Amino acid sequence: MARFLYSDQGRTQVGDHWPEQADALWIDLGPEDRANVHHVVHRLYQAHPQVIERLVKGEHHRPNLLIDNGAVSFMLALIPVEPDRPLHHLSFIIGHQFLVTAHLQDASHVIDQAFRYISENHLMDEGVDFALYQVLRGHVVALRALANHLDEQFEELHRDLLKHPYRDMSPHILALRKRAMAAKHLLDPERGIIELLKSDGFPYVHKKNHPYFQDVAFLMDEVVAEVEATREGLAEMVEAYTSLQSNEINKVMWILTLISVVALPATTIASVYGMNFPDIPELRWHHGYFYAVTLMVLVTIFLLIYVKKVKNRG
Repeated sequence: MARFLYSDQGRTQVGDHWPEQADALWIDLGPEDRANVHHVVHRLYQAHPQVIERLVKGEHHRPNLLIDNGAVSFMLALIPVEPDRPLHHLSFIIGHQFLVTAHLQDASHVIDQAFRYISENHLMDEGVDFALYQVLRGHVVALRALANHLDEQFEELHRDLLKHPYRDMSPHILALRKRAMAAKHLLDPERGIIELLKSDGFPYVHKKNHPYFQDVAFLMDEVVAEVEATREGLAEMVEAYTSLQSNEINKVMWILTLISVVALPATTIASVYGMNFPDIPELRWHHGYFYAVTLMVLVTIFLLIYVKKVKNRG
């Protein structure tokens, strides 16, 4: 059921039907109002068909903005903190005296909080742009929670990488990096939209409320910067993880090579005395076996000492 919040001669009123007159009108559309979107919007102004389509099918688009004759419509994406929860979209239409918010997929706590704040404090006479600011600020605060969560996940992966450098962490690193890249893909156009809303030339924000939108733009820049820093940190973590894995492989190969080199002389000596030739003198010695074993041990010790000296020089 659509909700109406409006200012009538300086008094903030809440209702579930169209007011007879209003100086400023905010209409909030929920999931049950999908079929009424066309009627609601065209009662306010002659909207372009593309505006209605993007309101109804907003979940299929990235954040975007359309400038229409008499209003501006745009859509934002509310990215959930938990990766298994679906992405929700918030749609807006703002004119000189009206604001339409639509969350046709599900209820929106961001809009609910702003709606309640404006109504309880009787602030609708501040203008529809002030109501829009309250929604946008709540939206950016929710996005900051996402950015903080991504940063915490990155720090946890970083600690695990330092504590267990040879554990297979590539699935976790790549999954978090994918989330950060998807968030950045959605946040960049949202920052552009908010930059436009705070500009001096935007006709639907009063001059007295410009500082509010500058505050939202500043908060949005911080969110985007934090997500970008996390994404870049994850890219560096992938390189560090790859280097650690390469170092581990090199260590294993070095140990195997050392074993092969050390064992080679003893193997060669054993092969010589294992040949079926009757004229090998040492085979007829009384202490020939001990001679061969001693020779193997001495040559092996010599090689070990030599390898250690070479390693210390390096």
